Amino acid sequence: MSMMMWFILMIVVSTAWLVWFLKHPLKSNLFNLEKSNIALGKQKQAELEQDLKQNLIDESEFNQAKQEITQTLAIELNQTTSADTLVQKNIPLWSIGLMVVFLVVASLGIYQFLTPQPSVAPVPEVVNQSEAPSLEQSMNELKQYLIEKPDDFEAWQTLGLVSFELNDIEGSLVAYERSYQLNSKNVSMLVEYASAIATSQNDQFTGRASTLVREALEVNPNAPDALYLAGLVAVNAQEFDLSRQLWEKALSLLPQDHPDRPLLEDILVELAQIQGKPMPEHQVVINVTLSERLRKTEFADHYLMIYVKAAQGRPMPIAIQKIRVKDFKDTITLTDLDSVMPTKKLSQSGEIVAVVRLSQSGSAMKQPRDIQTVSQVINVRDNPTVDLKVE
Repeated sequence: MSMMMWFILMIVVSTAWLVWFLKHPLKSNLFNLEKSNIALGKQKQAELEQDLKQNLIDESEFNQAKQEITQTLAIELNQTTSADTLVQKNIPLWSIGLMVVFLVVASLGIYQFLTPQPSVAPVPEVVNQSEAPSLEQSMNELKQYLIEKPDDFEAWQTLGLVSFELNDIEGSLVAYERSYQLNSKNVSMLVEYASAIATSQNDQFTGRASTLVREALEVNPNAPDALYLAGLVAVNAQEFDLSRQLWEKALSLLPQDHPDRPLLEDILVELAQIQGKPMPEHQVVINVTLSERLRKTEFADHYLMIYVKAAQGRPMPIAIQKIRVKDFKDTITLTDLDSVMPTKKLSQSGEIVAVVRLSQSGSAMKQPRDIQTVSQVINVRDNPTVDLKVE
């Protein structure tokens, strides 16, 4: 049953009760004063007669007291009759009807006020959602902007990139040159400008392109994009060893999940094939210092588990060596030959941590009494050397 039907039912019941109450009022809550006063009067008269017989009062006092009792009884009976008449008086029908109408109207008004009004959903305006501006529109807007603010080197750089994407090489070179004149120390601009020049020279990183790459590395020697272009400059000069070093360094600087990592790895493979050399290998040198306590005879047959694992992700070792303490010579070098899985060699890894664990059992799983030391995050591409102390 809906809320409105319940509300109407409540109004009907309330109205019926009100009509019944008004037509059948409650009886007076007063005692039957008439009977009570008469009985009281008779009792007082009996007491007077008793006093007269006992000679406690004379005849005149008896008559005077009897008259007072009679007058008092008459007054009280008159008041009782008036009050009872007032209680029993019927209320006119028109008054009852007026009260019923007022009750219904007031109840409906309160219901309407308290009931949440359904909001009328506004008619949605038709919004003309324009498509994202095209490269041509962006270029025109940039040109208009640069008329007003010609010293914004970033805007000139953006115009150079947009023009390059639209295959307007000449326009791109003009925009990059203007950005260069305003700020010649911006690495990203120098890299983009060098690429545009190389494109105009049939992908040859020579002349001005080579100079811009060198300038970018002078500003930031660890800029991966600049190192990548420097590798192309070295390839143009037939300096393949230098290009390999530059690309390996660029690869070591890229995060493990960077989308350019596979590209650089493939380039290094191709370069190795061109040079007739095997894939470059990497190594991690781990210097381990044992405390005086651990060099005692009681630990001589314990095992040192020396390995590297990924800095994030699976905890299993990538490369590992296991050696007894009595046979250990302070330094271990991990290479691809120590890789646990042939499909996941050490040289293919990036960020890692080095671990040294002293174990009595030599179990692959760490035991409660094992002693372990972990290095900071390092990168395999850097061919790092790590110093760890076990106490």
